[in-house]
Amino acid sequence: MTEFDYVIVGGGVAGCVVANRLTEDPSVRVAMLEFGTDNNHKKQIVRAPLGMVTFMMPNLAFLGGTKMMYLYEAEPSRGLGNQKMMLPRGKALGGSSMVNGMIYIRGQKQDYDDWRDMGNPGWGYDDMLPYFRKSENFVLASEPDATKNFNLGGKPVRDQIDMRYHGTGGPVSVAPPRSPNPLCPTYFEAAKQAGYKLNADFNGEDQEGIGYHWLTQKGGERWGAESSYANPARERPNLTIITEARALEILMEGKRATGVKYDRAGEISEIKAGKEVILATGAFISPQLLQLSGIGDPKELKRHGIEVRHALPGVGQNLQDHIDTWTKQRTTSNLTYGISWATMHSNAMHILKWFTSRRGMFTSNTGEAGGFVKSGPDVDRPDLQLFFCSTMASAQAADSFWGHGWAMHACLLRPRSVGHVGLKSASAYEAPLIAPNFLGDPYDMEILIRGVKIMREITNQPAFDAHRGEEVAPGPSVQTDDDIAAYIRSHSMTMYHPTSTCKMGTDDMAVVAPDSLLVHGLENLAIVDASVMPAVISGNTFAPTVAVAEKAADLIKARGKARTARAA
Repeated sequence: MTEFDYVIVGGGVAGCVVANRLTEDPSVRVAMLEFGTDNNHKKQIVRAPLGMVTFMMPNLAFLGGTKMMYLYEAEPSRGLGNQKMMLPRGKALGGSSMVNGMIYIRGQKQDYDDWRDMGNPGWGYDDMLPYFRKSENFVLASEPDATKNFNLGGKPVRDQIDMRYHGTGGPVSVAPPRSPNPLCPTYFEAAKQAGYKLNADFNGEDQEGIGYHWLTQKGGERWGAESSYANPARERPNLTIITEARALEILMEGKRATGVKYDRAGEISEIKAGKEVILATGAFISPQLLQLSGIGDPKELKRHGIEVRHALPGVGQNLQDHIDTWTKQRTTSNLTYGISWATMHSNAMHILKWFTSRRGMFTSNTGEAGGFVKSGPDVDRPDLQLFFCSTMASAQAADSFWGHGWAMHACLLRPRSVGHVGLKSASAYEAPLIAPNFLGDPYDMEILIRGVKIMREITNQPAFDAHRGEEVAPGPSVQTDDDIAAYIRSHSMTMYHPTSTCKMGTDDMAVVAPDSLLVHGLENLAIVDASVMPAVISGNTFAPTVAVAEKAADLIKARGKARTARAA
């Protein structure tokens, strides 16, 4: 049995952050286990941001993107008419940051203040802002000309950024779109005509408004957790990264975690943690691994013949995720991305631009613009996230690359519907049971219906008159609220932001303590990933997960120093 001070289970976003920060101390020995593969940042399909549109396309599997994906299948949701939904996650060192849309959103100030007020002191916005700044290298701070041609509301974007909210020198490169689609300014004007304000920085003083997205890119390439955190640490002699290793069980001695059992290429091994086991496998696998190890709701464990080592009923409960719907519009111009005879030459030039200067269409995440709006006058802060996508292409159908148009998306930011993660069996080789309960609360459907109306309202503004073709989806026949609801039930998707299944807190359903992220009632077992968030934040979850892990690393370091002091 190999022994380290810390064993991190999961080499996703949070695992990479914690591994990097803990190994800053050369006296600390860290091992990180990851089921996915290593060095994916070297692949062109990953480095080119546009490659993300192929990751879930079986008919483009030869490009290699699908090998980096878990494609979990959700249990049927009644709110979706008992349909099942695909739940993709990243399967690679760097986790979902290697396959995501690269959009850098922190969420709203009130999200974190709500965390604090839910019984989690130390997790309010003022507590978290230093960690956002610590982790960030805001490209505009060091390269003011990066947005020299970007205007929003008639003013340069760079003149509308409050640098007090941003950091420089951190591992995460946060950059403007390299070559935004020329229809983005038209979208901004249409949104303004529809009565929505513009906002150059969703991570500044106020999130509300429409503008450009800031992206986790560097020099036009994807900049995920492997590039930002794992690679700077991998040459340190005190870090061992073990990839293609499936965690099977957390090893326990009474109430103390001592290590991890794992399978690598059919060989079962054990690895010992002298100080802590740190679970960082995400909102689906962290609760599954706890349950497989006998930690969870006794009823769930006994149902699968698992010995109850520690009763903790909140494990796997409180699953939250963002659900999204869309409209699609054909254009009368060829400005948006797509395949047509008229654009064969320009598309070939985009390939050349990518290889020669890292500019052009291949630097696009296809969603360079969007924003945050209130669904109506009865809400006090934005509850919808909008996306303007410069293609109609769907991640599930490669043939939709043909033709030109745009898609708009509306994402429900704070769903009232809550699901859970359980077990299908007592085997770590089987995917967990994931029941998101999408649209289980009628309120969620009401807000998405409003979202469809808002997207149509923006589309029908005069700014789009020169470009607007026919509405492909929902289509002109879908007008009543009942019709729109029926459309949403068959045309919705997760935004891939699962959280909260091992929430922090002090109530009966809490799994980890807010002052330590240690599992309640156990020793030397911490959880550091999006599962500890008490509620999903209002936006994309990469940036919050990084900040949670940065704070967690400080907590773990402080515990380590305290142990050393006591031993002395």
